[in-house]
Amino acid sequence: MKIFINQDEIEFTLEKENILGEVYDSIEKWLLDQSFSVTELFLDDKELFLTEREKWGNIPFQDKESFRFVALTLKELKGQNLSTLLNYCRMLQVSLKEGNLELLNELLGEYSYIEDSYSVLLEDFSNSIKDHMAQLLKNNGFIPDGERSEENVKTILEAFMMLEVVIQGRLDEIRQPQRSGTECFEAIVALMPQMENVSLMLQTGKDKDAMDVIIRFTELFQKLLRIFTYLPAETQENHHQDLKEYIKDMSGILKELTEAFTSKDSVLMGDLMEYEILPRMKTFPRYFESISGHGD
Repeated sequence: MKIFINQDEIEFTLEKENILGEVYDSIEKWLLDQSFSVTELFLDDKELFLTEREKWGNIPFQDKESFRFVALTLKELKGQNLSTLLNYCRMLQVSLKEGNLELLNELLGEYSYIEDSYSVLLEDFSNSIKDHMAQLLKNNGFIPDGERSEENVKTILEAFMMLEVVIQGRLDEIRQPQRSGTECFEAIVALMPQMENVSLMLQTGKDKDAMDVIIRFTELFQKLLRIFTYLPAETQENHHQDLKEYIKDMSGILKELTEAFTSKDSVLMGDLMEYEILPRMKTFPRYFESISGHGD
């Protein structure tokens, strides 16, 4: 049997695999180890649906000529899925603007699948986006189906327009990581003077100003960490091991900062910013300035 990855035939040593399901498992693991994900599968040019494994998993592989895997890098797969999410968002807006109830109802029928993708594609691990959108759709008579005024339609239209901005931003991070990274890096550098004043803000009753700075910094730094993984390998190689430790260290502190923010512990927030984050930010440019073209 010939095994292909995309259009290229590969030499892959099979050991105890006797059926297609076993061959698939071996190849899939090998691809995952190289950060690839299987998206389509073909046996002698006939597509085998990944969701219907029970129909092909037990077929003896030696009886067939070729087994072709269509695989994407995890970055490419995420970009593809974000594009699908973006198209859905835009189509729903069109249905609302044109009053196309048939299209709207068809799209709303698929929404449960769409909202489940927020956690992975938009890093909405706390389900804040999912819960917010679900509440809006419920309150305005969309899910479940109910009475809708012009104001209800306007509210949902605006919500999906804002969601489109978020999705487009995540897609830009993948498609244009250098530009997105440069903008993010420079925004963090510009924020540094305000970060140095957070403790003073908290001590002088300017809690809202301090919270705004903390939120902005957390969002920007998390965004920069995402973008860094999308950059070419040669860009990431500078300070590679040190950078891994730096990211691990900062991620733990940011988690503490988020917990302090949630519990409204202003003393802990001030301490974390002054004694943990700011000292580490002194080495920040050394690790990330290569993104903006100012590094080695």
